[in-house]
Amino acid sequence: MAIFLHTRVRVSDLDQSIKWYCDHLGFVVRSRSDRSPAGNQIVHLELPGNVPTLELTYSPDYE
Repeated sequence: MAIFLHTRVRVSDLDQSIKWYCDHLGFVVRSRSDRSPAGNQIVHLELPGNVPTLELTYSPDYE
């Protein structure tokens, strides 16, 4: 049996995306990575009471 753990979404504006998912869908920030030397950032969001997470990924090279 497969278990769903997380889904990754690449975003162009990390802070705006966090605000939208939290304000409109009820997600909360579970963790946020420090900025890597390349400028990449990762944020894990979760819905209270659920195990699967939503991973928002920002990479300046991806824009």
